[in-house]
Amino acid sequence: RTMSTLNWSLIEEVARQAVCSRATDDEMGSLPRYVSGTTTWLSILHRIDHPLLFDVLVGAGIEHRNGDESRVYGTTSGNVSNTAVSSSYIMTTGLHFAEFEITGTPFIGVARPMPKLIYERENFSYFNTYLFDTLLAARTDGWGDGNVHACQYFCRTGETIWTCFEGERTDGYNWVWGWEGKESSTTGDTIGMLLNLDEGTLIVYKNNRHLGVMKDGLSGSYCWHAGVGQDGDTVTISKARIPTMAPSSPN
Repeated sequence: RTMSTLNWSLIEEVARQAVCSRATDDEMGSLPRYVSGTTTWLSILHRIDHPLLFDVLVGAGIEHRNGDESRVYGTTSGNVSNTAVSSSYIMTTGLHFAEFEITGTPFIGVARPMPKLIYERENFSYFNTYLFDTLLAARTDGWGDGNVHACQYFCRTGETIWTCFEGERTDGYNWVWGWEGKESSTTGDTIGMLLNLDEGTLIVYKNNRHLGVMKDGLSGSYCWHAGVGQDGDTVTISKARIPTMAPSSPN
């Protein structure tokens, strides 16, 4: 082997040991079975060592404040679509859990990672029917065979909204009016989301209380996203441990 190959192998081994010593059980469970290609131990270490951030903001009515990229604020009144994406944290296999502290009634969920140029398209939204052809054209092998390309929890009603980027029932997306455990959420609540890519499910928690599976059939790569539609809506994203509490009834 060349010296550069040996050096890279050493770097990877140091990174692997660092991951094994620092990662939580949940994070270890989310790792791919085999590390290869662009998924290196160094890239995994970088992901574990860095907090979740909304690094992509789309829309005229959304912003960060005071340099805090973990929180987004809605700044417009009316039913306006503004999207925040944690595009640098791409989930492809295993279990991934995040918490979202909310003000108002935003949208929270997962969606396919996109090239930055697509986020810059006018009126971008994962649920904009006029962009479906563009969004599907960005498909990669990493999406797998699944057709759940964006899925979100609507805090105001607790309903699920999802799309496969094709003509569907309601303006280009599907509403799941009722799912077992469905509850609404509002200011002061913390919403937990567990993306289980081993089982293809997206599970919702409210204030550490397990609500239920809001959608199944998920596979391939996703990133966290949030939508704020009104002035006063805020969402703060953070890493957290998967709650171990059993399902319970609200107070």
